[in-house]
Order: sequence, then structure tokens, then C-alpha cells
Amino acid sequence: MNPYNMYYDELVELIYKIPLGTQGWNKFATRLNQVLNLSLVHILALDFQKQAFSFSHSVGVITEEEIASTEVKYLHYSVEDDPRWGEFLRPERQGWYQCHHTVSDEFVAHSALYQNILLPIQVRYTAAHELILDDKLCVLLGVFTSIERQPLKKEDLDFLDQLIVHLKRVVAIQRHIYEFSTKAIMGYALIDKLSQPIMLLNLAGQVSHLNMAAKQLFDKNTILKIEDNKFILPEPYQSQLMENLKHIEYLFKSRQLLSEQILDDGCIKIIDENDEILYIFATLLISEQEMKAFGIRPSVMLTFYHPGYSSTVDAHLLHAAFNLSPAEAKVALSLLEGDLPKEIAQKHQVHLDTVRKQLHSIFKKTSTSRQAELVKLLLNLPRYNLNI
Repeated sequence: MNPYNMYYDELVELIYKIPLGTQGWNKFATRLNQVLNLSLVHILALDFQKQAFSFSHSVGVITEEEIASTEVKYLHYSVEDDPRWGEFLRPERQGWYQCHHTVSDEFVAHSALYQNILLPIQVRYTAAHELILDDKLCVLLGVFTSIERQPLKKEDLDFLDQLIVHLKRVVAIQRHIYEFSTKAIMGYALIDKLSQPIMLLNLAGQVSHLNMAAKQLFDKNTILKIEDNKFILPEPYQSQLMENLKHIEYLFKSRQLLSEQILDDGCIKIIDENDEILYIFATLLISEQEMKAFGIRPSVMLTFYHPGYSSTVDAHLLHAAFNLSPAEAKVALSLLEGDLPKEIAQKHQVHLDTVRKQLHSIFKKTSTSRQAELVKLLLNLPRYNLNI
């Protein structure tokens, strides 16, 4: 008799509670870690059409902050960097994939992935089983053990096989959360209506969408490139962009970043071949519904500003550059038109005190102190952090 059978009913009940709340996976994975003495339980999705990881959620013996940091580092390796993927995705493979059959101790000793990412979190041995595997999507359950624990044995895998049946049902019901969902986050039609050049990226740096203004900018500017569907900048800007994306994902996974928050260090300043300045602002882009979910890899919206190619200052650019609210943007744009605070209050049918409060907030966000200084700044948009 399998010694784990006493935990079967408890774990199955936790599995069917997974769709009921954001803590469902955490509770199931935590208990599975305890029962099997695992280092980590990982739900990971690979979107074959995007050739990128679309979902990742880990629960392990280390803290959530350590897991978030480790996940982000791992997710920025390519699929080709991890030899386990090739073996796992072999068409003839059936049942559980176990890495110790193909990943040698010698390989581990010389692998940056293992030495820098996996071994520090007590992950040496991997057992993985597909929950969804078709032409578009792979969702797998990975269970990981340490060098001390050694690989899972037959009785461990036999018990997990009993749970896999139920996990497949739950994952199939929630399939939509494991696929890239840029269209659900923000419709392309809305992006296309904005006059500023805008690009949507996933956090691997792959392009999801360009609006017409961005396409025109790319046609006219030789610095910005898209190669193999990946956004490319000259160095050192490319490294800065990728570090920004990693930082965004880490803050998001560790619950330190809010929807559509502007990052203090999310601006990249580039001097082009004509000594003109091009600015790129990075903004997290994810719906409130997905903020409450788990594992999803958010998209990032890049807003470009180049004095030679961009349209005039508008509310979207003010939000991207300074995080101005819609009401604050109206006040700032009215100042650019030469209106005084009293005239702005009358135009927008609000109290003068309201406009003054909005001005105070605008001064704070733009690091200015007087209306003349603010107008001068807006006429020479955009300002960027002095430490960049």
C-alpha cells in the first residue's frame, strides 16, 4: 500500500478549490510540498505561438520574495538554455519526465542556470508532467527536490499520478489564464486610437503590438529595430531595457507594483545619430482582474517620445512621462494653451481650489515649483530622472 494514500482525499479537495480563489494553488502546493518533502512546486506554461513563457507560479520552502526574484531570473533565460525542455517536449515521451536521466552532475557543475538559479533554492532534481500539451500551449506541473532529498521514487510518482487526473480537469477549465492575454488586458483598437507611438511588449522583450504612430516612428528612425519579433536597441540601452523589464516583473510578482504604475527608473533616454533625444517610458499594463490573479506575466506598454516624429503633447504622454491623472493632464494642457488657473476652473466647471490642489500635485510629480517652470518643462517634454 502506498504510504501517501492517507493524504489523497485532503489533496484532491484542495485541487478542486483552486478555481475558487487566488490562494488555491498556494494551499495545494504548500501541502504537497509538506507531504512529499519537496523543495518547490511550479506551475509553468509555455505558449508555443509566442515562443515564450506565459505563466509561472511557484510555491516552495523559501520565502515568497526569494521565489519572486528566482522566477524572474529563470524566466529571462530562453527555452534553449534549459536542457530539460528538449527532453520534456520529445514527442515520444510519455508519463513523468525526470531530469536525472538526462542532466548529469557534470552538466550541473558547469551550468550557469543550475549554479546561479536552481541550486541556491535547493532545486537539483526535476519531475514534470504535462497538464495541457497541444500545438498552442504547454502547461506543466513541476515538482523539485534537493540533492539531499534525491529524485522522486516510484511510489512518489504513483501517488502524483492519482492527483494529475484532477489537476488536468482544473487547468483545462482555467486554460485562458495560462495563455498570453494582451488583448484581454487592453484592446489593440484602443492602443491604435492613441496618437503617441506605443508598443506592447511581453516581459521577454517580444513585441505584441505596434500602433500606427509607432510604425511610422520605426520607419523613420534607424535606432529602433524589431528582429525576430524582438524589440532591439543599441547597447547600453538594450541592457537597460531588459533590466527594467526584469525589475517590473519582480515588483509585480512580489506584490510591490500596482496596475499602470509609472516606474521611477522606467524611462530610457537615447541620443540618436542626429544628436536628438528619444525617450522611452515603460508602464505596467494589466487589468484589475489579472492583478488579483496569480502567475500571469503582465505586458508592458512602451510610449515613445521623439520631438522630430511624435505628435503634440497629449494626456497619454503626460501620464506616461509624469503619471498625471486625467484631471491633472487637463490642467497641464490648459496651462500650455495660456490659460490661468481661474480660467481653467471656469472651463472645466470646477472650483478654483480644486485646480490649485491639482497644480500642487502636478508640481510634485514634475519636480517643478512654479507655473512658468512647469510650462517650460512641458514645452521641452519630457523630463526624465536625473539619476538616469
